[in-house]
Amino acid sequence: MLTDVTEYDDGVYLGAAIRLTQGVLPYRDFAFVQPPGILLLMTPVALAGRIFSTAAAMGIARVLTVCASAACVPLAGNLMRYRGMVATALTCGFLAVYPDGVFTARTVLLEPWMNVCCLIAANAAFSRGRLASPGRLAWAGIALGFAGTVKFWAAAPAVVLLAMCLITRRQQPGRMRAYLAGLVAGFCIPIAPFVLAAPGAFVRGTLLYQASRVGAHVPMALRLAHVTGLDAVLNTEGRLALASSGNSLALGVAAPAPGAAVGWLPFAAIGALVAVLGIGYSWNRCRPSQLEWCALAVTALATAAILGYSAFFYHYSEFVAPWLALALGGVSACLPGRASIRRTAVAVTAAAVLGAAAIQVHALAPLSTPGGAQLGRMIPPHACVVTDEISLLVSADRFEIPPGCPDVIDSLATTLMLSHGVSMQGGAGRMVSVADAWRSILDRARYVWLSPGSARRIPVDAWFREDFAPVSGYVPGIGQLFERRG
Repeated sequence: MLTDVTEYDDGVYLGAAIRLTQGVLPYRDFAFVQPPGILLLMTPVALAGRIFSTAAAMGIARVLTVCASAACVPLAGNLMRYRGMVATALTCGFLAVYPDGVFTARTVLLEPWMNVCCLIAANAAFSRGRLASPGRLAWAGIALGFAGTVKFWAAAPAVVLLAMCLITRRQQPGRMRAYLAGLVAGFCIPIAPFVLAAPGAFVRGTLLYQASRVGAHVPMALRLAHVTGLDAVLNTEGRLALASSGNSLALGVAAPAPGAAVGWLPFAAIGALVAVLGIGYSWNRCRPSQLEWCALAVTALATAAILGYSAFFYHYSEFVAPWLALALGGVSACLPGRASIRRTAVAVTAAAVLGAAAIQVHALAPLSTPGGAQLGRMIPPHACVVTDEISLLVSADRFEIPPGCPDVIDSLATTLMLSHGVSMQGGAGRMVSVADAWRSILDRARYVWLSPGSARRIPVDAWFREDFAPVSGYVPGIGQLFERRG
């Protein structure tokens, strides 16, 4: 169902947008560690949620995210159209069935919205593979600047495009000025109200604490499996596993069980990709265009960021997808020009797309995700509830913060702010100040809803069982509801 809980982040983004429509600012009034662009995008949906229900708003937001992700396919194809039918088909086909792109589009995450803004910018910046006029580059800068307000990783294509404007400045000097003006306006105008309201909290939350956070260790092989798309056909032992199962990488789980080894295939796949790109673009008859140089550079930067960052989640690899698709599409244009070979290449691409789609349907169709409605019905309307996963309350139509109730939208962000950037995996739970602060927060609630992942976000010690009694049994995928004793 559209309102079933599938993700931690979607409740944070939609819940924060709802609070924004109520005049409550992130960073100043509650902890938030992402830039504010996603809140601005979700504001119309949040207004609908105030009119109808938060569960309905969640359904609308998820449908819109699917649309944003799907829009990336024709946008990428339009960029590669000048290279011909084979290049366009490969670019669109690869992006349409990229496994983590499919999984990420299920619900409200940052990457689909960042990618669609980046591809809109690329369509404005390039014409037939070459940099466009200064006017179009100004629009590209605006789109890329706003993409940066959704997720700071958009700095990678922004910097690459800036470097290209700098390199070609003698050909058309106005390009760089126009692009920089648009980039600054697109980034600074949306974030200015939030920065002015709480400059210190904004910088600490979105930059310092995010950069220093420690996540669960994720092996390099698993990260590469997600980047290369092998997660759709591998399990955590590195074997082919087309059917969905508890240890299938197709479930989108970031970290496997301790000791699991994905195997050598991801390393071979990334080596094959590098070889294909290197050999293909080394041919004398197939030099990369400016667009393809941009795609190659962003692919390298995005991959380095994903492999090097301390934390990893499956949706991170979606950042690479459109740029890798464009790079591969450009290489495919190096195929010999005979019509029969081109028809064969298009047929093989179509067959590969259909096969990948069949694998994904086979893996995902049997899966079901429990919603929070069954526990939500145990909570009286307008009751003060604190949870480590706000999407539970949003999907259960219990997202209300009555007077005096703690305003915890993002429990992980709250812990990071209390610990000055230390996550639970990094030892925040052992810090007395953090434990005392969370006890003070929970002591003001009538109900506490702990998700299955609560230990990764908030510290709950022995005192909790003394102060709160379980209202429900533990429900897999949803967690357990507690009520204050007495």
